[in-house]
Amino acid sequence: MSEYYRHRLRQLQSLLEPGLRRMLFISFLLHLIVPVILSGVLIATHRTPKVPVYRVNLVNKPVKNPRAGRPDAAPTKKKKKKVVKKKVAAKTIPLKKKKTAKKSVAKKTTPVVKKKKPPVKKVKLDKTAETDLQKRIAEMQARAERQKKLDRIKAALAAQRAELGKPDVQAPVGEPDGKGDEIGISSITKIKGIITENWRLSQYQLPSLELQAEVKVIYSKEGKMRSWEFIDKSGNSFFDESLRKAIVKSKDIGETLPVAGTFEIVFNLKDLQNR
Repeated sequence: MSEYYRHRLRQLQSLLEPGLRRMLFISFLLHLIVPVILSGVLIATHRTPKVPVYRVNLVNKPVKNPRAGRPDAAPTKKKKKKVVKKKVAAKTIPLKKKKTAKKSVAKKTTPVVKKKKPPVKKVKLDKTAETDLQKRIAEMQARAERQKKLDRIKAALAAQRAELGKPDVQAPVGEPDGKGDEIGISSITKIKGIITENWRLSQYQLPSLELQAEVKVIYSKEGKMRSWEFIDKSGNSFFDESLRKAIVKSKDIGETLPVAGTFEIVFNLKDLQNR
């Protein structure tokens, strides 16, 4: 037995050699570090602040120097004061009532015979059937309560969406970075809003929402397009083709511009779908 134990000790000593221990330690460290690096936790991410997306109110006219405000605000209309005319009460002349002789008619009354209701038979339930019935009633009540909660949540969400969809009436019509004194929006905001309104594309045709393209359009003062071209394409043929169709539809914006000009516009797919 002593030789057997000596043999086992030699095996253990060979396993605990310095080189083998070092290799085991390095392997353990690699198994820890590699998954952390691949997960992307250690990679520094630079988050750019999101630019607010406005739904352009196409009723607003383009001006040369728009004031500070919101392009999605609706122009406020002044309410006219209603003139209330006083009504003169007409005099009423009381009419003489003619006396009529009332004839008394004796009503014949027939005795009402009450029908006796048949006795209700009480059905005795077993204890097991009674407990099953109580469980079913409790389940039905719980389902009804859950449905009521879901209906309340849906109604609250619908109300929030309706409020978000409404333009801010309190905000003045203008541009977020406007420094002028004219009531209206800039020409580039108007043109971008009309092209966005004419844009159509099914969400099933796109693999990702991270698509962006830049175009250059030239418009005359009469609001008619002279030419256009892509400055930078998105790389997705479906998205680029949808932009081309929207621009072609917007050859005439149907409104005069303050001045003719060249406009460089960036179209983001995520902003277009959230319009």
